[in-house]
Amino acid sequence: MDQMKRAWYGMCADVALSKKKEQEYEDFFCSVMESLHSDNFQLVKAAGRDGDGKADGYLVPDQCIFQSYAPSSGFRKQSLMSKIRGDFLGALDSWNDKISKWVFVHNEPEGLPKYALELIEELKSKYKNVDINIWGPGILKEKVMSLPLGKLVDMFGLAPSQEDMTSLTYEPIKTLLRAMGKDGRSKTPDITPVSVEKLQYNKLSPDVDALLTAGRRKENLVEDLLLRWPDPEYGEELAKSFRTKYQSLRSNGASPDDSFVELKSFAGGDTGEVTAQVSSLAVLSYFFERCDIYENPPKGWRA
Repeated sequence: MDQMKRAWYGMCADVALSKKKEQEYEDFFCSVMESLHSDNFQLVKAAGRDGDGKADGYLVPDQCIFQSYAPSSGFRKQSLMSKIRGDFLGALDSWNDKISKWVFVHNEPEGLPKYALELIEELKSKYKNVDINIWGPGILKEKVMSLPLGKLVDMFGLAPSQEDMTSLTYEPIKTLLRAMGKDGRSKTPDITPVSVEKLQYNKLSPDVDALLTAGRRKENLVEDLLLRWPDPEYGEELAKSFRTKYQSLRSNGASPDDSFVELKSFAGGDTGEVTAQVSSLAVLSYFFERCDIYENPPKGWRA
């Protein structure tokens, strides 16, 4: 798997882990674990009064219980503390000598709050016979990225490769630009190149950085097409539409990476067609460098 495919699937994993909450997050976690461990990972289904034994999954060789918690409204102290303590003690009671490890799986990219970590340490100190661990989205992404390529394709679809980007020609980009249309767009001032430090300043992930860098290899095709476009204002009108879309995403609290995913979709890259995907990266890279999507570093800023 080349660098571009790896970056694409890394971005897909980040999106899945960011967007999925509650049952969807649990289902995604279990799907990844089943793909990694086959029938050594057992889903645990609730059964009437017996419940699920306070377990979402069980890794048989390790005697490891997994419990997922991904609230859609974020962590609340009382609920989180009750969840950790109740699920751990409930698993001990239900699984008896069949539990050697216990993993609390959560969806907060910044990690658990201090009070939850203190509770985990308290449980570790009191129940030394069980290996207690915490898995956040970062660890789950590592698990996703360790899957074979075929599993990633099943999960996220085909990803563009470096060869696909290298072989990109004018026609797919032209098709994409035409499809974007220009209804309701108005003329804006000329677009000009911006600082090369823009990627670092906006704190985009390494995966998004790699995809924009790959797109930059073909942005000259986008520039040539727009310079020769029958309507000389078309490039400026597209810049306006990208700027408006980005400002809407930012006002709604989208993260830099989430904004990239939405802008990629806006640029026509939300399909299973590899040519459309690489074309969208070229177009997005072109406008990233030349109009006010994302923030320009202030004068004198250094990474």
